[in-house]
Amino acid sequence: MKLTYVGHSTFKIELGGLVILMDPFFSGDANGRPRKVAAALSPGQIRECDFIFISHEHTDHCDVAAIQEIVERTHAQVVAPRPVLAKLELSERRRVDVKEGDKFEIKGLNIDVIKAVHPQSTYPVGYKLSMGGQSVYFAGDTYEYRDMKDITADVAIVPIGGSYTMDTFAASTACNEMNIKYAIPMHYNTHDRIEQFPEEFAKDVKKAKVVILEPGEDFEF
Repeated sequence: MKLTYVGHSTFKIELGGLVILMDPFFSGDANGRPRKVAAALSPGQIRECDFIFISHEHTDHCDVAAIQEIVERTHAQVVAPRPVLAKLELSERRRVDVKEGDKFEIKGLNIDVIKAVHPQSTYPVGYKLSMGGQSVYFAGDTYEYRDMKDITADVAIVPIGGSYTMDTFAASTACNEMNIKYAIPMHYNTHDRIEQFPEEFAKDVKKAKVVILEPGEDFEF
């Protein structure tokens, strides 16, 4: 597995020969706030993509123009809840409508649609992706909740920004409850409202190794 941090909550994941994009967001504007840290890639640099997973409909997770450009070029399938798909002009063959609790497989990729607690969204979810004995949990935007203790994955990618999501303390608590090997923080320092120190998160995570990535950096295991 290779994970590339594009910035904010956007990751490119290479797993079992598949290229997967999580919560694409490339714009210089984050919900009306200037983006302080630019995305490490542009949509035009995404030349191969099998799947695009979107956790919820907010613009800093669902960059509509970029998604449609990438799908047109790569023929990627978009996996997302219905309120997200309603924003996108895609053919039916490119849409995979999901809801919390769904479990299915496409192209050898096992997909679990995980609960997310983000009341500001119409229908938020997270995802657990598994293939070839490796797995990654992508939390999307969420607060900590009790059932997180049931999540098992090699890698957990979690928000730490603290504005309508977990902050560093809540995220570290969640990671200590989950059964994971690595924890990667996301959704922080993109704009003033979500400024955090990821080192504080790393200090408080006791049950997993924390990997702090700068936009453009990779993590492989």
